[in-house]
Amino acid sequence: MDEPVTLKAAAGPVAAVESPPARGSSPGRGAGGTFEWSPKDFETVPHSKIHRLRCREIEDALEIWLEDREAYVGGDQNVYYDEGDLDKVLAPDVFVVFGVSKRLRINYRIWVEGPPPCFVLEVLSPSTRWRDLVDKKAIYERMGVREYFVFEGADDEGRVRGRPIEPALQGFRLRAGVPDGRGTARYEPITAWSRAERPPGEVTVGYTSEVLGLGVTLRSDCEGVRFLDAESGSFLPTAEEARLLVENRADEERAARVAAEARIAELERLLAAAEGRGRPRAPRARGTT
Repeated sequence: MDEPVTLKAAAGPVAAVESPPARGSSPGRGAGGTFEWSPKDFETVPHSKIHRLRCREIEDALEIWLEDREAYVGGDQNVYYDEGDLDKVLAPDVFVVFGVSKRLRINYRIWVEGPPPCFVLEVLSPSTRWRDLVDKKAIYERMGVREYFVFEGADDEGRVRGRPIEPALQGFRLRAGVPDGRGTARYEPITAWSRAERPPGEVTVGYTSEVLGLGVTLRSDCEGVRFLDAESGSFLPTAEEARLLVENRADEERAARVAAEARIAELERLLAAAEGRGRPRAPRARGTT
């Protein structure tokens, strides 16, 4: 089993930068309504290309889905959850927060913004599996993240190293009340869809996200997570699929416009020909044959 990975403080001073606070929120630490960032905001843990692509596809699909709603979709971005200790920070692969603006952020500070993320998804890797499944899961639980999903796919060489989780996609949801009587919300596994509930031939495992109002699925033909719109019964498009959809729609509109113009031109030609046939002949002049 992988060894636990502990959070380490970044070296260097903490600087204060000007940034507009979120609407309705209190200013962050620092004078004059400033909030502070740490050099760790610009330090990243190296990921494989396939890991980045999977996260990017998930993030893009959610951004497109939530385009018209007051929601922020973040990815591989530091989330600070303790105003008194900037070393208490996590960087979820993908997270969603409702009720905040879409403005660009260096990081997400709960005491500045207000609500914590309500949905988090982590893409596991051999070096982060234990941390994601144990350490980070416990922190997200205390933060009040309502739904937490983990996904583990094959690496760049088509293998899953270490001891893979089964199934490869799992979800957890906060439920209030525990046997110890403290009343603290704890994660419970989300029940996977039965075989009858899954779209035939397309989904190997799927769950209902109450937070997003979507199905969170692992498709049989896709080494990644896809979201299913229950109303339409179709998967949310990735950014590439959305781009192709827009291009195809534009091509169809262009073809329809050309066809309509051709029909109009043909009708005008036929009308002109009909008017020419129906026009009375001019009388012949006398003495002409």
